[in-house]
Amino acid sequence: MSQSLKTGSRIELHGTPAIGGFPSVAPEVAKIARWTAASGPIQPGWHIVKFADGGRLCVHESRFRVISNR
Repeated sequence: MSQSLKTGSRIELHGTPAIGGFPSVAPEVAKIARWTAASGPIQPGWHIVKFADGGRLCVHESRFRVISNR
């Protein structure tokens, strides 16, 4: 999947269930962002995702599903 994802593709990060005393985390929608030099060398299966509030995170493709691959 790592080669076919384009910048701007919409994804949904998997939520996590409540475990012990920790609350659950709801699924969240984000977009694939462009990999920059500040992100370091490109690693297979890893993507930079951008959230609606502008935050960015490096996430492995096993932690999300593709909603729209433009």
